[in-house]
Amino acid sequence: MLPTKGPVKSRSKRGCWTCRIRHRKCDEGLPMCKECENRNIQCHGYGPKPSWLDNEEQVRAELSMVKRAVKQNARLLNKGPVRVAGPDPQLRAISSKEEQEQQQQDTAASKPKETLWAPCPTRELRYREAELIMLYLDYIFYIQYPYYTDNAECGGRGWLFWLLLSNRPLRQASLTLAALYQRTKFARGTEFMEAELIEYHTTALSAMRHALSEQESDLALDAGEKLVNFISSGCCLISFEVLQGGSLNWQTHLDALTTVVSKIKLPPFDDVDYLPSTQQDPGDIAAVRRGLKYARRFEITKLLWFEILSTASTGVPPRMPYRPWLDSQEILMADYVGCHNWVMRAIGDLSMIQFGGDCPGIDQRRETLLGLEKMLREGIERLRAGSKRPGAPVSYYISRVFATGALVLLHFILSSTHPAEADIYGAVGFVMGELRQAPAHVSLRGVVWTICIAGSLAQPDQQPFFEHLMTRILNKGNKSHPNFGNCESVQRILRQCWTKRHEDPLGDWTWRDAMAQLGDFPLLVTFQHDSLLQL
Repeated sequence: MLPTKGPVKSRSKRGCWTCRIRHRKCDEGLPMCKECENRNIQCHGYGPKPSWLDNEEQVRAELSMVKRAVKQNARLLNKGPVRVAGPDPQLRAISSKEEQEQQQQDTAASKPKETLWAPCPTRELRYREAELIMLYLDYIFYIQYPYYTDNAECGGRGWLFWLLLSNRPLRQASLTLAALYQRTKFARGTEFMEAELIEYHTTALSAMRHALSEQESDLALDAGEKLVNFISSGCCLISFEVLQGGSLNWQTHLDALTTVVSKIKLPPFDDVDYLPSTQQDPGDIAAVRRGLKYARRFEITKLLWFEILSTASTGVPPRMPYRPWLDSQEILMADYVGCHNWVMRAIGDLSMIQFGGDCPGIDQRRETLLGLEKMLREGIERLRAGSKRPGAPVSYYISRVFATGALVLLHFILSSTHPAEADIYGAVGFVMGELRQAPAHVSLRGVVWTICIAGSLAQPDQQPFFEHLMTRILNKGNKSHPNFGNCESVQRILRQCWTKRHEDPLGDWTWRDAMAQLGDFPLLVTFQHDSLLQL
């Protein structure tokens, strides 16, 4: 029973906030406690007290949601896999932690733990798995990373195919993505395919948990194959959550990845330490070294992308050393995610100022922000001039959109200490101008971070533009081409901000306020539609 008066109390002074409101004993495990993990419920961690704990109605709602999740997991344990109609909350319930642990127990007697990371000899690859792997390589990869620039000289995506065959967690995570895509897109949700989807997802999660608990210290010191396998598998699980519109589970995966990778210094991309088997010839060893070097660049770039943009939803500043990495020229974000390094560095710096305590003095904070503004505006003008040249890469446009979104965030931060110098309205108008110039072949789903930041701060006369924009994006999906990703969440967040600002014109309603009230914290990256949406 929830107490009717007074603050929420707990049995432990240091337990996670979820266990405190449930009055359960917490083992204080990281990245999440066993009490929450075993029941597949959101672990709210051990940081500062969440604001919703002061609202009795929100606490009741959270407890009600937890109880439903626990009951659902109990039913799954008793009845086994069940049939579902949609990809979001039921799918997360089906792939519960209890089911994962049950599967681990069933297979433990016949397979050692090492098989979780065992390679997959081609002769043992089932036809169905081969089908899904090719679906992932040919279609889903380019939906995830539409601006990826392939390098034929380095063997194209041979490194990715090799990782899929040699890394079981990544293979299972990729099979999960492919199975979900096929089941949802083509309405092939048979009981077999749903059970198959659960199996792939469960195995991938089990392997990742084993890797984190058993090999964390080794992973942090290893700059070669183990680290690449770990990052690629975790990022694929994050993509699964984004694809199905998930708004919470991705945070657990991202936290596990950054816990390991944040301990690594500037990545030495040129000294991959690969220990070959005695059967491999020197030519193959050289090829594997080259592939690992390329794969490591791609995976660390992808993880940086996720972490820097995640701050908008989590309020947690980047933990990875993004500044030296992005300044090193070893990370080339434009080749993989379409945005130039200096733009992402600026967004990371703004996140550190907003949430990380950088520039504690008001005057120093103002000078830093004005310096960033000058750099962003000059960079946008360079990109605009470069876009006029024949054959200009699409990264020029994508970078401009993210840079204008960074300007909106900058002026929002500046308004808290120097409101007279902040021009949020003008910065939002700058974003609108860039969005209107989108090339025909570019999907604006890929810039939802900018749309969410700018749209949530839009004034009443600017709001119809963002409403119309999100409606057009979502209407591009139909019964045969469903809407993947988090665009529906972004639309709800924008509408919540506008409604609250209308009710309280003097209030400072932002995207994070709306997320907290809705209980929806999407990672503001999304997949481009496979039909190359045109707006």
